[in-house]
Amino acid sequence: MNAKISCLSAALLFTGAFAAGANAEYRCAPAPSAIDQRACDAAKQGPDSLRRFVQRWDIKMSNLYFPDYVDARTAQSWDAKQALAQPTSEDGVKVASNEKR
Repeated sequence: MNAKISCLSAALLFTGAFAAGANAEYRCAPAPSAIDQRACDAAKQGPDSLRRFVQRWDIKMSNLYFPDYVDARTAQSWDAKQALAQPTSEDGVKVASNEKR
């Protein structure tokens, strides 16, 4: 019984270590290669730009992953840019209404 528990515990330990190593690593601090630097530059432009860059390189059989180039600061930057880009009613945007003309 103890041998089975020991083997099971060891298997769970190795499985947990492997799963922890499978998480995405942030590659923009500092970028290790020229491709990574270009991906980081695309990430600074926005999520759509990074998505296009990663998809373009995936076609060329490169191992680029979207989450590798996004950290909390990058995501906050994207959210701030999106919030600034959304028009408000004060910007003179005409809203449709059902009033008769």
